[in-house]
Amino acid sequence: MTPPVTPLAAPGFVEVADRVFVARYRQWDVGVGLVLGRDGAVVVDTRASDVQGGEVLEDIRRLGRDIEVRHVVNTHVHFDHTFGNVAFDTATVHAHDTVARTLEVHAEHIRAAVREDPGAAPEYGYTEADLLQVLATAVRLPDCTFGSSATIDLGDRAVTMAYAGRGHTDGDVAVLVADAGALFLGDLVEESAHPSLGDDSWPLQWADTLTSHLIAAGDPSVVVPGHGRPVDVAFVERQRDEMATVAAVLRERRLGGVSLAEALHEPDARLPYPLEHLEAATRRVWAQLPAS
Repeated sequence: MTPPVTPLAAPGFVEVADRVFVARYRQWDVGVGLVLGRDGAVVVDTRASDVQGGEVLEDIRRLGRDIEVRHVVNTHVHFDHTFGNVAFDTATVHAHDTVARTLEVHAEHIRAAVREDPGAAPEYGYTEADLLQVLATAVRLPDCTFGSSATIDLGDRAVTMAYAGRGHTDGDVAVLVADAGALFLGDLVEESAHPSLGDDSWPLQWADTLTSHLIAAGDPSVVVPGHGRPVDVAFVERQRDEMATVAAVLRERRLGGVSLAEALHEPDARLPYPLEHLEAATRRVWAQLPAS
């Protein structure tokens, strides 16, 4: 779960680059992308349930165009980006190899968490009804997976999917629409909250992964985060640098002999995010690095 989100703009899809649209949804403040081409459309991420995925399709229809969604891309494994896959029954779902291997396990983990605490959380935008929909949704695995990169041909343009290393999860991918200068980065970047460093994140590698994606994308004019409003490259670079600082400080403390208990409770002024937000990241670094 990410920290509380900022207020949403008007609902529905908004064009942010040539035939590239983004819709931002209240529940978990998730962003969904839509890329149009001569030979159909690509949807980037599908929200947290079959019902929410169906709402995405309705919003696409409201654009007033004859749009056929032929492809879906999941930027990573998390339920708020994948559980809506089942609503796109005629589309091919694409994702990184690790998503196919871990989605069912992740789904069971999320369902167990929801059963343990089924209450609403207005600060995250979801209700008890939303959580019941999560529980009721069947998991649809990707149809096509890849290791490093793959391309979707829309006839008059290409949509490129690329894996550059671990970060928010072990299977984050970037989605590039090069002719429009648009880059989707999933939860490798968040605008409405600090990056979500969960118990499946890779804090020591995150910044390098972002750097690789920025280099490969050239100089995109718009970057779409997993949560929040579209941003520019400068925003991504600032957040990348913050993540590099997190990695450097935690690595220094781990290799310097600081105990896990001390690291979890003793502040460090260099850290760009609150210490309580970095608990999972700290535990991950202590598990991933041997003590000096």
